[in-house]
Amino acid sequence: MKSYSIRVSKIEGDDAFKELAHEVEGELSAGNTLIRFSGEMGRGQIRKWHLDAGLYMRVWDLYLSKPVEFIKEALPVYIANNGYSLLCIQTPESVELKTVNQHQQFNKARERRFALVPDSVNAGLQLAAQQPVQLIEFSISAYWLKQQPGYIPVAQYFNDGVMDDNGVPLLIESMTVKTSQVAGRMIDCVYVPEAGASNMLSAAGILIKDFLSAASREETDKTNSHIDLYYEKVKEAEAILLSNLQKSPPRMSIIAKTVALSESTLKRYFKLIYGKSVYEYYLNRKMELARTLLLQKTYSVNEMAEVMGYEKVSHFIEIFKKHHGCSPGSIKKSQMANTEY
Repeated sequence: MKSYSIRVSKIEGDDAFKELAHEVEGELSAGNTLIRFSGEMGRGQIRKWHLDAGLYMRVWDLYLSKPVEFIKEALPVYIANNGYSLLCIQTPESVELKTVNQHQQFNKARERRFALVPDSVNAGLQLAAQQPVQLIEFSISAYWLKQQPGYIPVAQYFNDGVMDDNGVPLLIESMTVKTSQVAGRMIDCVYVPEAGASNMLSAAGILIKDFLSAASREETDKTNSHIDLYYEKVKEAEAILLSNLQKSPPRMSIIAKTVALSESTLKRYFKLIYGKSVYEYYLNRKMELARTLLLQKTYSVNEMAEVMGYEKVSHFIEIFKKHHGCSPGSIKKSQMANTEY
């Protein structure tokens, strides 16, 4: 049976919704917020809501006579601005997430689930024929999502790890029974004309909150388990830093390559293990060494700056004072006074 291919862009665009109606041979109504199917492709409805500033929703409840390949097209990064699409797949037996960019085959397990993808990537769904197709899509701006509890682990997944490590730009979480029931009631509202944005917003908030809570727990658990995995590599990076305390350290890209980690992964787990960023840790250890050498050796402040790899003495004095609360000269004077005594 021939599979139709339908490409769509952002949910919030009226032109995109009209184009979708044209592609599926559906009829627009309700102020161009509803598409009715009644032709060769199948029957059912697709309805969209503008729920909040930066939050849009589109709900599909269909019975297709022909299989359809539904492709969410990537937006250029400068347009996407870190926005996301959250897919709530209510009928996994008929809605299969097949591709995200070059990656394929994601929901072999037939369970109701969420899938979050950045607007800057392509996502392909296969909608089956002769079965109910129920799907909820959210278009979520980065600004809106940042206000929600659980956003930070999600942002870390996309920004700190997966992209740099050539992983899959996708987060998948299973729906709970309760969440699936809420999604089912939302899909029923496709046929309720008085179901406005204010009525749907609270239910949508439940779905998004449950997804973020699940993703947050998983990313926290994953991070904790990976500490053991990356511990030895982070210790190798620390050894490189310590061997360069009396000169400028290698660039982060070089250190990361040496220990076989991406820069973002190294930075993330270094801070988790040592409680400081790589640069903060390096500078603290460097200034501790400078203080120790000033007290143990007969270096002048100028000589100490040179030993520690600073071209400008003033720069050394400024950083030293910031870390120890006093100048290297005052420590030297105190050391000399104690010696004379």
